[in-house]
Amino acid sequence: MTPSAKYADLILPVCSFLEFSDFMSMPYPYLQLQQKVIEPLFESKSDVTIVSELADRLGYGEYFKGGENAMIDMIMDHSSMSGVNREILKKGAAKLKTLPEGSNFPLGFGTPSRKIELYAEQLTEEGEALPVYLPPIEAPLIPEDKKFPLTFIQGHSRFRTHSMFANVESLLTLNPEPLVDINPLDANKRGISDNDYVSVYNDRGKTTLRARVTESVGPGVINITEGWWIDQFKEGSVNHLTHDIINPVQDKVYEPNMHMNDVAVEIIKSKEDLK
Repeated sequence: MTPSAKYADLILPVCSFLEFSDFMSMPYPYLQLQQKVIEPLFESKSDVTIVSELADRLGYGEYFKGGENAMIDMIMDHSSMSGVNREILKKGAAKLKTLPEGSNFPLGFGTPSRKIELYAEQLTEEGEALPVYLPPIEAPLIPEDKKFPLTFIQGHSRFRTHSMFANVESLLTLNPEPLVDINPLDANKRGISDNDYVSVYNDRGKTTLRARVTESVGPGVINITEGWWIDQFKEGSVNHLTHDIINPVQDKVYEPNMHMNDVAVEIIKSKEDLK
């Protein structure tokens, strides 16, 4: 039950990828069958099962018969995969057939020219048709001149995949709570010791958690690994600190994105005794 799911009026629990079969056209040029390892636990079901059961209740069940296997067969019903079926893929990956010489099969990339483009014509207005250096939006290059002198980054944890597995008890025994990594030089300036509760803040908000004094981050940088759920912090979360400025270039060529590692903050020892 994630913080996001708590906003829902109706919960349809979906099982993990280990609990359903699926077709995988990767890594190119190979085809693979993701084979179910165990049956779905508790009341969870696969996306395909949920959709087919909803369709049945709405009177469209005839179009969704056969479950996961029928969906896989439907995807594989293509001339490029002739001679390959689920039984063959159960034994191992199969390779897509090489296109014959002179084939007019449409190949291309999602670019205006359908080719690999080193010069992106559609980005000339932004001055970024070729790679350029852009200064940070707010990460301090000269920390002494800044109200928020520390650069906040969000590293990845070995104990989670983003927010997935953040509630697994066996992993929480190894990594029980979010920590902010801070260099000894920055910690000493602020009177912060290992395991102290601290508040990381900027003009947008703040989060409270324990500090880990370590040289694994350089001076002027703090790190809180991404993927923790909001209720695992004493207060706030990493999302209370980040901004939502969209990169217009990424919006044009791929998808909107934000600058999660271009964030300025300050950190102080918590005034409250949270221990």
